[in-house]
Amino acid sequence: MIELYGSPTPSAYTIAIMLEETKLNYLVFPIKSNIEQFELEFLNKTTPSNVFPVIVDREGPQNKPLVIFEPGAILMYLAEKSGMLMPKNLSKRFDVLQWLIFESSKIGPTLGNTKHFRYHAPEEVAYAVKRFNSETKRMFNILETQLTENDFLAGEFSIADIAAFPWIKEFERYEVKADEIPNVVKWMERLGERSSINKGLEAMASLKE
Repeated sequence: MIELYGSPTPSAYTIAIMLEETKLNYLVFPIKSNIEQFELEFLNKTTPSNVFPVIVDREGPQNKPLVIFEPGAILMYLAEKSGMLMPKNLSKRFDVLQWLIFESSKIGPTLGNTKHFRYHAPEEVAYAVKRFNSETKRMFNILETQLTENDFLAGEFSIADIAAFPWIKEFERYEVKADEIPNVVKWMERLGERSSINKGLEAMASLKE
């Protein structure tokens, strides 16, 4: 049994989608406040700064519980555990890994900061808004180019697509128009046809108060 600790954020949606895709048994435990986070003592000992989402695999290696944080690492672990969505071929494997790392180091942080400075900052910081808006446009342009001749980010559907989708599906919040990213829109439509995508989104969205 996999235990998923998190709240309705793009990073947690990613993990729920992967769990649905692999059909691994899992339960979701909502994290609703910082106070509650610090009360989870068994997670505090194994995750830095109470970073969520976190999974606990109660049937990990040697049949011992294993705690994993960071969405990219969680996706890699679930891919290894299930034998799915991570190619065995070394070249194709690193195609997936480089796009997974691109999401973790570029897409997620950039779009997260854009959202923060546009919608949640206590006061407007014009330079930050301009800076992250520009970087967001660049991220979408990179994806648009990659998807011009590829149905999925690394050629075939993989954990790289799962990692990026929950962030990219909110493109309109970043003042990106559908007609500016037609290939990205087609990619999202292909992903939307997978039942695992919708079930994973529903699993986390149900936690919203």
